Amino acid sequence: MAENKSVMDFSNIILSYAVNATIHLGLAPDPTSGKIETDLNRAKDLIDILDTLKEKTSGNLTNDESKVMEETLSNLKMLYVKATSSNDETK
Repeated sequence: MAENKSVMDFSNIILSYAVNATIHLGLAPDPTSGKIETDLNRAKDLIDILDTLKEKTSGNLTNDESKVMEETLSNLKMLYVKATSSNDETK
């Protein structure tokens, strides 16, 4: 009998939030509408959620999970700063 293994491990949860953040940063189309739209407030909320998860899971993650969390947050924060800088320049 085949073993039912959960597809949603912790790294996938992190990446799910990251994908949503990139959509709200205007870097990928919304899968429901196919449109690229920017919502920096929602992107920041998702990044803040990941920061909170990082804080609350500190010391409880595997090395691989910690690496995914660190790299994902670092990349998202850089993309957010770039998006807010671009947004300020267009005003």
